[in-house]
Amino acid sequence: MAAGLVHAVTRSCSQGNMTECGCDARLQGSGSAAEGWHWGGCSDHIQYGIWFSRKFIDNSIKNVSTSRGGHTLSTMNQHNTEAGRQAVDRTMSTDCRCHGVSGSCAVKTCWRTMAAFERVGVYLKERYETSVQVSDRSRRKMRRKDQRRLPVDKQQLIFFNKSPNYCLEDRPRGVAGTRGRRCSRTSVGPDGCNLLCCGRGYNTHVVRHVQRCECKFVWCCYVQCRRCESMNDMHTCK
Repeated sequence: MAAGLVHAVTRSCSQGNMTECGCDARLQGSGSAAEGWHWGGCSDHIQYGIWFSRKFIDNSIKNVSTSRGGHTLSTMNQHNTEAGRQAVDRTMSTDCRCHGVSGSCAVKTCWRTMAAFERVGVYLKERYETSVQVSDRSRRKMRRKDQRRLPVDKQQLIFFNKSPNYCLEDRPRGVAGTRGRRCSRTSVGPDGCNLLCCGRGYNTHVVRHVQRCECKFVWCCYVQCRRCESMNDMHTCK
């Protein structure tokens, strides 16, 4: 959410849709004259987007109840929202445009631009896959919940409690598990047997399917159909 807000506000600044901000002009005019390039164009004003996101989101997080666990949850959320903002900054790239006679590129004008939000999402998904479990200590510096007790990098996403194992039934938590779920043997998506069955494999059943077919209108006035049967494979998770 924090990354999305940074991206949307920064893009609006560059497009001139906001009166409070515009392009980032701090770099304009500088560069390397000897190498034939300089900063120019309309660099995305990422600093304004990050500032706006902090002001909008962090104030809400600070209002979380300070009861037991409240401060701990607030600290975790603040860390993760900041990691989301930095994801937009770290995926930015430098674009350049050539100038010169007959496209010789004797001089280049360069500017900083944000990546497409899909790229930011992929970056955050990678951070999610390598997220770090930390100790639930409400008013101390975040530390890894392992023997090394190493500090957590600000770019990493953190969590306190592991998510339930949705592959296995856990009625007290409302988790039904995936045993007996129908799956697709050929799909590579979330309905595929390899993913949905969590590596346990699947059973194959032959199902007899009966339906009306080859229907036609008979004058007057009824519909006449044949009774068609087919045998289909159905796969369910073990």
